[in-house]
Order: sequence, then C-alpha cells, then structure tokens
Amino acid sequence: HKLLPRLAAHCPFRSIDCSAMAAMDVDPIPALEAQKKAHPDLAAKVDELQQFFSQKLYHQLTQALFVYLASPPLVAPSAAAELADLFDNFIKPLENKLDKVKFVQLLAIITKSQPADKALELIMAFEASAAKLRESNYMFQALKAEKQIGAGQLDSAKELLDTLSKEIADAYEVDALIQSQLHKTNALLWKALGRPQDFFKSSILYLSYTPLTSIPVEERPHLAFEIGVSALIAPEEFEFGELIQQELLESLQGSEHEWLKDLLQAFSEGQFSLYDAACSSHKAKIDATPELKSNLDTVLRPKMAALALLELAFRKPKKQRRLTFAEIVEHCRVGAKEMEFLVMKAMCGKLIRGQIDEVEQLVIITWCKPRILDMTRIDLMRERMDAWAGQSDLLLKHLEEMTPELLVA
Repeated sequence: HKLLPRLAAHCPFRSIDCSAMAAMDVDPIPALEAQKKAHPDLAAKVDELQQFFSQKLYHQLTQALFVYLASPPLVAPSAAAELADLFDNFIKPLENKLDKVKFVQLLAIITKSQPADKALELIMAFEASAAKLRESNYMFQALKAEKQIGAGQLDSAKELLDTLSKEIADAYEVDALIQSQLHKTNALLWKALGRPQDFFKSSILYLSYTPLTSIPVEERPHLAFEIGVSALIAPEEFEFGELIQQELLESLQGSEHEWLKDLLQAFSEGQFSLYDAACSSHKAKIDATPELKSNLDTVLRPKMAALALLELAFRKPKKQRRLTFAEIVEHCRVGAKEMEFLVMKAMCGKLIRGQIDEVEQLVIITWCKPRILDMTRIDLMRERMDAWAGQSDLLLKHLEEMTPELLVA
C-alpha cells in the first residue's frame, strides 16, 4: 500500500484534461452528414473531410476544412448559426489533433460572422490552450483584440495590441502570417479610433505581409477604397507612390470605387492638372464621400500643393534647384502670402531641405524626398544620365587636348 502514492504520481492518466476527454467522446460524423444534407452540391468536399478524418490524416483534414469553409454558402452572413454548430460538433472535438495555429485560424473563420460579444465569449474558452505555443498565442491575442474592437472595448484592445506589438517586435523569426494578422488588427483599431494616418501605415504593413490571394476577392475593392481615402485625408501622409504600386489597387478597376484611382494618381505625380481633372470628373462621387468632402479644402488641396512643390524640385537638376517665389506661386497655385508657409510646411514634413532667400526671392533646395520611380521618372533619370555622360565626354576630350601641352611644359 506504500507504493500506491508513487504509482499514482507516475500514472500517465493523471494529467489528462477531463474536458479534452469529453470532447473526444463526441462523434463528429453526424455533423458531416448534416452538412451533406444541407448542401448537396458540396457533398464531394464533405466526403473528403470524412475520409481524412477516418484515416486520421489531420494535416490534410485541416487544409480541406479551410477549402470547405470558403465555400459560398458558408461565407454568407446567414450561415453564422450553421458554422457554430459545425464548430461545436466537428471542429472543436478535434482541437487536440490539429495544429494550434491552424486551429486559431479556424476559430477566426467560424467567428467572423458571429456578433462580436458572442464571438469573444466563444474564443475565450481556448485562450489557455493557445498560450502553450508562442505562434498560436500571438495569433490568438490578435484575434482576441479584433473581437474586442468589434465589441467596442477599444481601450482593452489597444492595451492588448500595444503589448503584443512589442512582444512580436522583440521576438525572433515571427511568421509572416502572424505579422499580417497583427497589422490587420491594428488597422481595425485605428479605423475605430478615427486615426487615418495610423490606419494607413498599419494597412500598408498588412499588405506587405499578406499575399493578395489570401484576401477574399469580394473584400478587395472596399479595402482598397478605405486605404486610399485614409491616405488622402491624413494630413502628414505623402507616400502615394508606394500606395499606387500596391497590387490591391487593381481591384478598384471595374468597381464602384474605380474613380478613386484618378485622384490617387494625381497625388502620386504631384500634378495639379490631374487633380483638377479628377475633382471635376468625379465631383458627385467626392461629395458622396463624407471624409473627402469635409477635407477637400483643409487637407487635400494643401497636400496637393506640397506634393506639387516636391515634384517641381525633383524635376530640376540637382545643381539647379533654385526656385523663384513666382515660379512656386504659379506651379503650386498658392497666393504670394501663402507661398512661404507652404515651403516651411514642406520642410517640416521632410519633403524638402533648403533655405529661403528673402532678398533674392529664391528658395534654394539642397535635398528632396526620394520619389517612387515610375516610367515617367525613369525617363527623366535617363535624360539626366545622358546629359551627365555628354558632359563627362566633353571633359575627357578637353583633357586629351591639353595633355600634349602639359607634357611639353
């Protein structure tokens, strides 16, 4: 009898979670049969799920689940209750068999169409389990913050995301999938807080970690529109070249938001002629977008003037960046009294560096912010390289002509 406590201490069944045992006792097959009955056209996919489950091929089962859950009948908002039943009766019993990161991804899919407070309640049951692995814990915390944002718990979400962002920044070799989820959730927070500058920056980071194919096709035009509008109305945002090159913006083509591309292109090139044409052609659309209409004169036009100044400086050869006050007034479409304020604002925004010569009525620019090189600017650079090569050739010929005189001397 003295051996019993020792045997009990080493008993392999001692550490088994009773809830996990209860979950494994659930037979998932009826849930699959119910899916087949509800969606006869998806019968082949359901049979595949059943086959992988029967053969205990859990990796293949996980991949098949992602494909199945992306089917149109299950993506619809009306499928929320059905997804909850599928989760409770099929996916949840398999929690200990599936990869932890993938399980959190499945949680995100299942709760996407659920009310935020209900979704938050559902996922919290799996927080301790997800915390056992670094990657799954990161994914879970980002998902938790997303649901908190949806439930209006913005302070809690911000505190959680601040902590999570620091942990991920200090961590080593964090997967792109986790980075994508973090920046996506950060973008949701800044959108809820009404901070377009931060929303834009987080969205650009999200796109840099996220393959376009992983963003649902039907969501792309609206996401591109939101990011584009945030770039326009953020007073200190001037990175339009990077935005224009995003593959996501192609989704605007043929959508109700297609007109926005013209406005973004005008800001990217710093051309007032394109800006005027876009404002004239799409006035009704702009007026129907409250964020743009309310910021048209206070944010958009001053930003356009600053970008026009940057473009004017960029197009000048480096040693000829001496702009007259009159030239700036005409090109940037500002009054004489507003010109100096524009230049100082451009300097404060780190678009240009230089000095203002009040006596000579000149702005001497020593540096301008690098521009994204599109085909037009590449042609400009080629012309400068050709001019430089021509000057170098003339110098070489001059030195060759002087060489005999130098030798004689």
